[in-house]
Amino acid sequence: MAAVGVAVYALLALRKREATIRRQLAREASLKARFDEVFERASDIMVVHDRRGRLSTINRAGEQVLGYSREEVRMLEPNWIFGNDYIDVINRMIAGGADSQPQSFRSELSRRRGLRVPVDVHARVLVGDGQVVGVMAIARDLSEHERLETELRQAQKMEAVGRLASGIAHDFNNLITVLIGYSDELLEHVPENSEARYLAESVRRATDRAATLTQQLLAFSRRQATVANSIDLNRLITSMDDMLRRLLGSQIKIQLSLATSLATISADESQISQVIMNLAVNARDAMPKGGVLSIGTSDVVLGEEHLDVIPGRHVLLTVTDTGEGMSTEVRQRLFEPFFTTKETGRGTGLGLSMVQNVVRQCGGQIKVESRPGAGTTVHVYFPSEAAIVEPPASAVAQASQLRVKGDGVVLLAEDDSSVRRLVVAELTRRGFTVLEADDGRAALEMFRREKDHIDVVVTDVVMPRMNGADFAREVEREQPGARILFISGHPERAGQGLDPTGITNLLMKPFTADTLAARIKELMAGRAEVDGRNG
Repeated sequence: MAAVGVAVYALLALRKREATIRRQLAREASLKARFDEVFERASDIMVVHDRRGRLSTINRAGEQVLGYSREEVRMLEPNWIFGNDYIDVINRMIAGGADSQPQSFRSELSRRRGLRVPVDVHARVLVGDGQVVGVMAIARDLSEHERLETELRQAQKMEAVGRLASGIAHDFNNLITVLIGYSDELLEHVPENSEARYLAESVRRATDRAATLTQQLLAFSRRQATVANSIDLNRLITSMDDMLRRLLGSQIKIQLSLATSLATISADESQISQVIMNLAVNARDAMPKGGVLSIGTSDVVLGEEHLDVIPGRHVLLTVTDTGEGMSTEVRQRLFEPFFTTKETGRGTGLGLSMVQNVVRQCGGQIKVESRPGAGTTVHVYFPSEAAIVEPPASAVAQASQLRVKGDGVVLLAEDDSSVRRLVVAELTRRGFTVLEADDGRAALEMFRREKDHIDVVVTDVVMPRMNGADFAREVEREQPGARILFISGHPERAGQGLDPTGITNLLMKPFTADTLAARIKELMAGRAEVDGRNG
């Protein structure tokens, strides 16, 4: 009986041990299933190395990033995928045994087609029975992170240049305004075909280049004051046709393919003109031996698959050249500020940066297709307006073609003495009577004395003692409905503090005397119409 009891006890103990083993196996199977699920579902790349450092397996995310299946991975040498720095860390951890500490470091992985993937790696040894059986490494793809870092550095560079441009713009635009005014004055008085005429024209051309460079800097940094209007892109391109042909020369043929009916866009016309000019100049420089420049327009509808633009109706501007084309490396840096492939002195590297920023300000996007020897095509997408609107004729643009005459009394508030002297002289020569003041407070005192005789107030925005916006508000209190034209060379502060109607009466420096006179006449004509209706 005792033997039977011992046997029964041994059997019960065996069954209990078997049950314990089954529970342990079930627990391990459950843990393995959970590990496998985490391993496969992880968004990060997970790699397992065996105790010799060879690749054992990768998870699904690793397969997608690297382009290799896990079966292929097992047949590859580690240095096909991992850099030497990565391999050295893994080997040191294995050599250190079970006491090796987890390691965190940055490295790169090589995809199937040779592309490098930056990764942030966290690795730890796998231990079994006190021995190292392998290494588990988790690698986070940093491609998007690095792209964002690059964009941040680009934005910071643009911000730095923008602050610099904005900081000098006020004084620089004042200087350019004076240079334009006196250059035009010289051109009126010196005879044709004389040495003095050539010198005056050279000064005027250099002044125009300085003005263009300033506008490029400001547009590139998004600090340029803009006034959006409805623009018919077909009409704008057609109006620029003669100028483009002179600019490009006889070796380059221009082909226009404009849509018969095109929606309008809302943008600053001068900026869109700069976009077209810059694209044309770049195309010309890519065709030193001549070629064909094609400019086309069309209405397109973009869906949600176009992530860089707002889905909906767009106006597409296409500029194609038959030039040298670009390599992938050049195309990737195409919109980088100050990057240029031109000779020293032939380009600033800001043209295409300015183009990109203008297009983005309009809510659009720009795409470039090019390869060496096959030319370049630039696609520019502008959001279209809801309805096709006839753009208003530009009185200022027409006025620049002729000498503007006028009459009436103008009160000028301008703190820069050079600009003030120029404006007083040029407006007086055109028939206006000008009262001048060197700051807002002096101008206000003069307005209070002479308001019954003053037809238009022209005021700078940034002035000492009292700025233009405060001065204009006081003028409005003294005489509701007074005609006020704001002028400014400081793009960031041009519209600050101005009332909703005042910002439309803003003339940015530099400007010509005829442009200023034409704007004053427009305001006087508007007042005359109001006075006529009131009478």
